[in-house]
Amino acid sequence: MLRIERSCLPRINADFPRLSPFPLVNAVLDELERNTKAPRPLLMFGLMTALSVSIQGLFDVRKPNGQRVPISLLLLTVAESGERKSFTAEKFLAPIRLFQKKQESIWQEQLSEWKVKEKIWLIKNKEIEKKIKSLCCKQESTAEVELELMKHTKDRPARPRQFKMLYDDSTSEALFCGLYENLSTAGIISSEGGLKGRAFNDLPKQNAMWSGDPIVVDRKVAESYQLYGARLTFSVMTQPVAFKAYMKARGDDARGSGLWARFLVCHPSSTRGKRLLDDTTLSYEHIHRYAERIEQLLKCNLDLLSDPCKERAEIVFSPAASKLWVEVFNEIESGIAENGRFDKAADLASKLADNIARVAALFHVFEANEGGISLEALVFSVDLCLWCSDEFFHLFMPASEVELDVIQLEKWLRQKRVEGYSWVKRNTIMQYGPRTLRSKKRLDACLDEMALQDLVSFSEVRNASIVEF
Repeated sequence: MLRIERSCLPRINADFPRLSPFPLVNAVLDELERNTKAPRPLLMFGLMTALSVSIQGLFDVRKPNGQRVPISLLLLTVAESGERKSFTAEKFLAPIRLFQKKQESIWQEQLSEWKVKEKIWLIKNKEIEKKIKSLCCKQESTAEVELELMKHTKDRPARPRQFKMLYDDSTSEALFCGLYENLSTAGIISSEGGLKGRAFNDLPKQNAMWSGDPIVVDRKVAESYQLYGARLTFSVMTQPVAFKAYMKARGDDARGSGLWARFLVCHPSSTRGKRLLDDTTLSYEHIHRYAERIEQLLKCNLDLLSDPCKERAEIVFSPAASKLWVEVFNEIESGIAENGRFDKAADLASKLADNIARVAALFHVFEANEGGISLEALVFSVDLCLWCSDEFFHLFMPASEVELDVIQLEKWLRQKRVEGYSWVKRNTIMQYGPRTLRSKKRLDACLDEMALQDLVSFSEVRNASIVEF
């Protein structure tokens, strides 16, 4: 019989979790899925990108183990051209781009004023220097004028910081400089060419920023600097062909550095051929509510322009959610053991509980929930991140033929269980099961593997081979 273990983790290759305990999240995803016919995981990743960009500079999350970490996300979406990757992403990023554009106009006015003040300051500075030079030539005391120069130096007008939050396929040099001189929180939105871009050249710095550690930026022709408390969201959208080419060229370096283990990844099933039009009137009521909430959060980010080191608020877990998070952490850790769920993906497992906490915190803040992260919120985050971990396996560790067959047959048997069956004949699987298993050799190999995993057992009834599940 199929062994059902008491586990706090979803089954491997479980379906994408559609409904969350967050009303606005559900409403906006349902609305865009209905209107765009895009795959729901694609929409979810677009939403998480925008939430991470908007919230990461305002909050950190305190994990139940006591560690405080950023809530920034790294996201990878792999989908064919025509799946509406960019279109759906821009639906969620539109409020951020609009807000950024408005702030650009304000900044341009401030910059014009600053240029005038800077010019006046330079003129006065030059005159003070002339005084010092004149006194030196006369061999008279310069002490009083030196004090004047020091005071004047302190009064130099500061260049206004620009509210630049989104960087599209930016270089790492431009990104780090922007985080240092302007807004200390940002998002890189990397499209088809992003995997080849220079933003991927600083893997150690990307890892450090995800962890919230300070980084040193060395420059040849300008003064080096350090970034403290900067926050970065990285959203990569690419096609399977481009992703395979990148993995062939640089995949080992990126995987070995631990960068990809920090990513939540998705490679959603296509909806092409199913995006049929009907006579339903399209409504965007909920996307407007979403935009209003994002604008509220962006206005809070304005404080970071005047105070880049402003203390972030802290999100904590409710007692019930804390207990579950610890159980999830321990089960993930146990899964790294030989023949465990994460036996060949210890790098992924080491960052998974962290990502679960981040996702739960982001949704918690977005919905403006009070108190600690709820148990229901954490359960959804676990389901979502474990689904992403399955996608990680599919992308970075392609399954063998027998593993793929096990996935197909297990799904077919689950449907049989829903229909009320607890066993089927082996010949029934041969006749009506997944098409790839209508070969005796492949079916036998698949069932043997499932028996090893205690997913099925066998018996003989009236000279017929029975598969119990």
